Amino acid sequence: AQARVPAGTKPLVPGKALMETAAVQNVQLMGLTQEVGSLKSMMKDLVSQVRHQKTPNVPEELFDHYMNLVENFVADEVAVDIIKAIQKQLRPELLSDKRLVREKLAEHIEKLIPSSGPIVRTKTVGPHVVALIGPTGVGKTTTIAKLAANLKLREKRKIGLITIDTFRIAAIDQLKRYADILDAPLRVVGAPEDMKAAIESMKDCDFILIDTAGRSPNDTLKLNELKRFLSFAEPDEVHLVLSTTASEGCVELALEKFGDVRVDKLIFTKLDEAAQLGVVLNVVRKINKGLAYVTTGQDVPDDIETVGHGKRLAQMILGS
Repeated sequence: AQARVPAGTKPLVPGKALMETAAVQNVQLMGLTQEVGSLKSMMKDLVSQVRHQKTPNVPEELFDHYMNLVENFVADEVAVDIIKAIQKQLRPELLSDKRLVREKLAEHIEKLIPSSGPIVRTKTVGPHVVALIGPTGVGKTTTIAKLAANLKLREKRKIGLITIDTFRIAAIDQLKRYADILDAPLRVVGAPEDMKAAIESMKDCDFILIDTAGRSPNDTLKLNELKRFLSFAEPDEVHLVLSTTASEGCVELALEKFGDVRVDKLIFTKLDEAAQLGVVLNVVRKINKGLAYVTTGQDVPDDIETVGHGKRLAQMILGS
């Protein structure tokens, strides 16, 4: 028989206690979320005030634009220089026109990003040799594959590939797969002294692309070995490959250490993964080298672009 509920007692509702507990927790969570949001806003305002005190040369009307640059990881001194340039361009009464200022910022940043142009064969005899160098994990091997595929499939050039990355079997296997697809010869070079013979064996190629092992900027011995490889290879171009997702400290260290290695052009990878792109502006400003390519994904050969002009990059650096 069904149990009777004593007189004056409300019948139990299944799950009611759980529902009430969940409701209370939900209210508490919403309260915490609002508090965190308020704290973030307060911190942002505080940082803004401190920066305002430290940058007295930035006019009030342009301060938000300055903060936008800094929040997109443009170095402080670079951001201040850009703002000063805009201040000189515009009459004082126009500085409060946010749309106009943004247009001028984009135009100015575009001029600060020099393009070196894509890889172009400059020889009438022998292969044009291009080496890619850079820290570990920036995507050199995939970038080599994209360059090779574009030169082979779109420009109908004969391509040869060399890798000196004998430390990572996976990197060799990856490059071999692409070499097979492109019907391109691949040489694995284990010692600097063997580089000339490898290049000579592919002397009928239009281009030879060299994939180097990732070098930790802290590993001086390996960097010296890289310089020996390049000395024997005598490349026509050396591209420094950097990732837009790397921290400012990592990029600074890479520039410092690879500063002893010959660099002709820059390639920035992983634009599709980067939240902020100020690092691009900081680097080209610091080492005064032209930007040849940017990569925007993993697809070979599509996700690589030449940098004909910096307009799109300028907009991305501004956060749009």
